Amino acid sequence: MRHMEIGVQRLTARTKRAFAIAHSSSEVFERMVLTLGEDGFTGYGEAAPTAYYGESAAEATSALDRVEIHDPWDVEGTLGANLHLPPSALAALDAALHDLAAKRLGVPVYWLLGLARPEPVSAYTLGIADPETTVGEAKRLSGYPILKMKVGGWEDLETVRAVSEVSGARLWVDANEAFSPQEAVEAALELKRMGVEMVEQPVPASAGPEALRKVAEAVRPVPVVADESAVAARDVPGLAGCVAGVNVKLAKCGGIRHALEMIHTARAHGMLVMLGCMVETTLGIAAAAQLSGLVDFVDLDGAMLLADDPFSGLSYENGRIFLPETPGLGVEPR
Repeated sequence: MRHMEIGVQRLTARTKRAFAIAHSSSEVFERMVLTLGEDGFTGYGEAAPTAYYGESAAEATSALDRVEIHDPWDVEGTLGANLHLPPSALAALDAALHDLAAKRLGVPVYWLLGLARPEPVSAYTLGIADPETTVGEAKRLSGYPILKMKVGGWEDLETVRAVSEVSGARLWVDANEAFSPQEAVEAALELKRMGVEMVEQPVPASAGPEALRKVAEAVRPVPVVADESAVAARDVPGLAGCVAGVNVKLAKCGGIRHALEMIHTARAHGMLVMLGCMVETTLGIAAAAQLSGLVDFVDLDGAMLLADDPFSGLSYENGRIFLPETPGLGVEPR
């Protein structure tokens, strides 16, 4: 094994306000940063575990402490040898390997991947809150072209309606599995009447692709996008013909390489692709942003929600994300 310095740091990310979705609410998020150092270069990667996908911060930290790297240039081989890691930890390893390799070559990661410099415009997410609070937030975000609203039940649809009446932004709605198959069709039709342009995961993943298909058929041409139903590339073929697209998240599927597998699988089945995130620092967002030029919907606002971001390098302006041309992911600790 080559001499490589491997470090794992656990940090706490705090959002500007409590972030509520259909099944949870929090303003404190535990994140892990993996560092890979060799020959004077350091690669960084972030793990964003979530209990929703059965991962804890302690498990992710323990997993990263057991990472094995024989040849950091062999990204595919190294990831293959560490497939036992939970997805968020694997995503951290994937990002750190890409960051390290690109820094050593003196190029941005997107160039390393054979891609042009991305120029993403992200949605900004409004967590579940009372109508007055949410409308006030929507007014404050008047310069943002896309707002994504979280809903957890029928009462939240009235909040969506209130925002649609005061905001000129395009509206997407994410239900995070909140509606039963029986009520999801009616809820989605109501959202369509409000002018909502995309509906994400209206039914539980456990309800199966057929439940999603019924919603998608009812609200066509408004696209229905699967998130919790589409964790990895293997899930995508079974959703073809049932939803318009899938939401790809690095922390969910295991990093850049696995995200590319999901994207290409979706494209092979004629599907749209959304690129999403967890609540993450700029480090995690930077890894996902490298792929943003390949997708139809960008939802990479995780770092925009933070009260104090421990990484710098990307810049944000009214939902637009600006990636530098510096080597690697373009991100460094503050």
